[in-house]
Amino acid sequence: MNKMKIEVWTDIMCPYCYIGKIHYEKALQQFDHADEVELEWKAFQLSPDLPDKGNGYPVKEYLTKTAGYPEENVNKMFEGIKRLADSTGISFNLPNAVAANTRDAHRLIKLAAEKGKDSLVLQKLSKAYFEEAKDYSDLELLVSIGKEAGLEEGSIRRMLDSDDYLYEIKQDMQEAANLGFDTVPTFLVDRKQAIVGHEPVALFLKVLNKAYDEWKSRTEKEKSPELEVTTGKSCNADGMCEI
Repeated sequence: MNKMKIEVWTDIMCPYCYIGKIHYEKALQQFDHADEVELEWKAFQLSPDLPDKGNGYPVKEYLTKTAGYPEENVNKMFEGIKRLADSTGISFNLPNAVAANTRDAHRLIKLAAEKGKDSLVLQKLSKAYFEEAKDYSDLELLVSIGKEAGLEEGSIRRMLDSDDYLYEIKQDMQEAANLGFDTVPTFLVDRKQAIVGHEPVALFLKVLNKAYDEWKSRTEKEKSPELEVTTGKSCNADGMCEI
């Protein structure tokens, strides 16, 4: 079956990505043509210079001391995200979260995609960061999450010991740059409708319906329409999220 493609650039470190994923999935449950949708998660690394291998450090320390944001701004950001988290029904533990390199976590998602488990692994990684304040760069945590999602421990460890998927991660980020996107989350629907940042469930559903109608009615000879972009709250390359 020919399917409408949805591509999502996301990062574990971005709380709006976690909330956005939940809102998208709730919208998809209400979307009458969900079986005609193909979803691909794409990597976008915020703060790629952060330490890896379980050597992360407190998010607040990173934002104030390393990225240089005023503590007052960081606290306001936390307050705004907490309100969204409460309304979404997820626990809020961001002030205690750990900032770390997301490269290996993205590689685990790429491995999981080969088994159709990428959405599940991403959900577990996001929960570990946002709700449980765990260091998602810790290799043993990645192995544990992968196993919980149904991946084989041997294949996870072999991947982590290799350079697998590093090229794909770079390609994902270069593709985002080529498209003009530099914040996450970015949901690109049929390469015609884009949602950049957090948006409510109703907006996701509206965009899905509009994109689907255009996708079904378009012929190969028709000129593709200009990309329409809807912007909400997102996180930038330093990991700072809009208030």
